[in-house]
Amino acid sequence: MGETGPTNNTSFSSLDDNWETDVNVLSSELGDLDTEGNDKSDWMRLLGVSMKPNPLDDWDQLYNLNNQCALRNDCRKLANGLKNKRSVPELESFLTLYCKKRGMDYIKDIGWLTILEKILLLNVPAAHEFNVFFAFTTKYIPKDTRPDAQIFDLFRLLLQYHDPQISNHLESLHCSPSMYTKNWFATLFSSSMSTESCHELWKLYIEQGDPFLVFHLAIVFLINAKDEILQVKRDEKEKAVQILENMAAQLSVEDVPDFFQLALHYSDKTPECIRKDFHYIIFGANFDEEVKEIQMNKMLCLPIPAIDLTSHDEISSGSVNFFIVDTRSNTDFDSGHFVSSFNLDCVAIVDEPEKFEIALNSLECYKTSRRDEDHYLILGYGSDEEDNYMNMLIAMFIQKGKLHVSFVQGGYKKLHDCIGQHNRWELIAMHSEDRCELCSSEKASPKWGFFSKMKSAVSNTSSRMKERVEAVVFPIGEEKKLDDKHADSKQRHGKRYRQQSVFTIDENSDDEMAAGAAVDENPKEEILLSKEFTETFECQEVFRDGSINGHIALTRTHIYVLHDVPGKQGYVTTEARHALSTVVAVTSRRSVPEMLTFKLGYEMNGSSKITAVHKLYVPKAGECAKAVKLAIYALRPLPDA
Repeated sequence: MGETGPTNNTSFSSLDDNWETDVNVLSSELGDLDTEGNDKSDWMRLLGVSMKPNPLDDWDQLYNLNNQCALRNDCRKLANGLKNKRSVPELESFLTLYCKKRGMDYIKDIGWLTILEKILLLNVPAAHEFNVFFAFTTKYIPKDTRPDAQIFDLFRLLLQYHDPQISNHLESLHCSPSMYTKNWFATLFSSSMSTESCHELWKLYIEQGDPFLVFHLAIVFLINAKDEILQVKRDEKEKAVQILENMAAQLSVEDVPDFFQLALHYSDKTPECIRKDFHYIIFGANFDEEVKEIQMNKMLCLPIPAIDLTSHDEISSGSVNFFIVDTRSNTDFDSGHFVSSFNLDCVAIVDEPEKFEIALNSLECYKTSRRDEDHYLILGYGSDEEDNYMNMLIAMFIQKGKLHVSFVQGGYKKLHDCIGQHNRWELIAMHSEDRCELCSSEKASPKWGFFSKMKSAVSNTSSRMKERVEAVVFPIGEEKKLDDKHADSKQRHGKRYRQQSVFTIDENSDDEMAAGAAVDENPKEEILLSKEFTETFECQEVFRDGSINGHIALTRTHIYVLHDVPGKQGYVTTEARHALSTVVAVTSRRSVPEMLTFKLGYEMNGSSKITAVHKLYVPKAGECAKAVKLAIYALRPLPDA
């Protein structure tokens, strides 16, 4: 018998021993493809073009732009740059339709080709390329980057706001912003960056959705290159330009997120009103649109509109809080000024420089110790002739390298008008129509119409009538008798003895004020030194039409509001006298903590009825509120043993 060969029972597979590794690699590659696909869809979603049809599928195919030959030549260059992955006719159709959609002729060397090249390298679906390019350029690319465009004036002001030292040095080099930021702004940095870094930056940019970030991205580049720039000598401005161009080219993909976060930081440190006021001027739809010209090239620093200070309770713009320096004369300041502003009479810069230096140092010491994070906001008169001294102060601040300096556009005159239009007179301290020149000029030439006068008269009359009726029905004198009556021990923990605090911070304390009847005039010194008063505090009582100096005085059981007698120095009148038991609430504004509002009245059926309100500007507001609080607590009966 012949020998049979060995039987082989081993099964075979087409996969080798490394099949698990192959599967893992394949899964990883599929994951990368999925992520890449998501990135492409993110672009379309963030730009809002996912559902838009492709305009190239249906257009007139007429190549009749005035500059069509130049466009065709540039398309040849772009096709070469793309290694002929796109044909010249395809690119020409793309850009011709783009120009027609925007209603303009083709313009050479404004960055379109560079942006288009980067977008085509994204490899988004061909049907969405046109819409992605159109949406990106119309929303995020400034409309005008010619050398004399306003975008460069605004950037100069923004750079000076955040870093006056490097701004001053570049100006000394005669290196204007258009020399080193033109390509940055025109191509959103794509002309200076690698494709990978550019795509990463653009993605973060459109996720944030704020076109104004282009300014802050540019500022980050300059501040990062600050040490090198400051070493450049006056006859080497080309060297400074080269340094900045290299900064953008050196940005790696890994550096982009940190770079972008720094830009967001500077964005937060910029007044929000700048973005709102200049967005249309910088990012308008078309080049030929007429917009209001703003002479930014003549401005010393960033302009803050007066209305921005009157439309909020906080003296701020976005996340920026302002430290307001009023440069008007002491006399004008005393006749009315914006609350929480500080007077620095800038005439003394010329007349009394030593005294001015002392005053300026004191102001800076106060700001450093109390409000170091606040930004300087300079307030002048609002006229070119009277604001020469204000301009001298601004120039001095910038020369010294002070950060975050801006001015109120239109000055105190515009601020006064805005406050009047919004009826926010509580924002002006020590305001008196008799002494205020602006109010006097308005009275001389009234601008109110008949119906405006009627509305104001009816509103004021009805408000005063309501207060008088309440005062008659529930007079404070009768309430005093009720309050002074001793309570039964069973009632000591009822509503009569309120457990909630009467001291609160109120954001919108705008109630009408009711004043008590004034009594005879008395010598101030004699009254304030009276043993009857346990505490006295200087104050100003604020009314709709002005304010008056005076004092708050406390006895063991009552609170007095004393007014200085106009034209009779050293004498006061008792404007109001209230039992401490009638104090319903004492509130203050977060923006103006020195402004205390005293609400007085009674409680009925668990609800408070207000019969009188006093708005008092008290320099020592904290001490005053504490003294009133302790006096009220001292009146409360002791708890049962």
